[in-house]
Amino acid sequence: MPPLKEPCIETESISDSLTKVYTSKNWNYKDKGFAIKVNDTSFFKAGGRRYNNRKSMSISFFGRDKDSIIYETIFITNLPFSIGCNKIVEPKISQTFAVGSEYSTNDDDVTIDEYYTDTTAVNNKIEITVLDTVNRIVEGHFAISYIYANKRPKRNPFEPYKIRFFNGYFKGVYYE
Repeated sequence: MPPLKEPCIETESISDSLTKVYTSKNWNYKDKGFAIKVNDTSFFKAGGRRYNNRKSMSISFFGRDKDSIIYETIFITNLPFSIGCNKIVEPKISQTFAVGSEYSTNDDDVTIDEYYTDTTAVNNKIEITVLDTVNRIVEGHFAISYIYANKRPKRNPFEPYKIRFFNGYFKGVYYE
């Protein structure tokens, strides 16, 4: 028998009795994604963009409310355009060749608070499990921790300074 492959992203459980997970009943996107946040479940419209070099891509997640107003975004950049597991090592999206990510809370096109990848966290990963080049579908899983990025006071005092997304899943169309 071949050796068992270690999972790229381990399934995490909620470890305290105070955490509650809420779900949205208004989810109707074909291109979808979701992830558990402490005290919440985020639902996203997922998609991607293949870079002109044809070797890499970005993945974006847009959390929208029932009125289609954007309330949170995640961007992951510089992913290899291939199936596989990738560590997210850059604290923010950048022009380097390393995989980076940012998260923000929004009021549609206005950023409320911005967060960068917590590079001290050990399990910041994204795994592409399906890359259908005929129908341009990308699918996979992710887990990322973020820390508040700005030196100014937070605009939303109810959001924590550290945010962890885990047990994340996405499936969406990518564009070239």
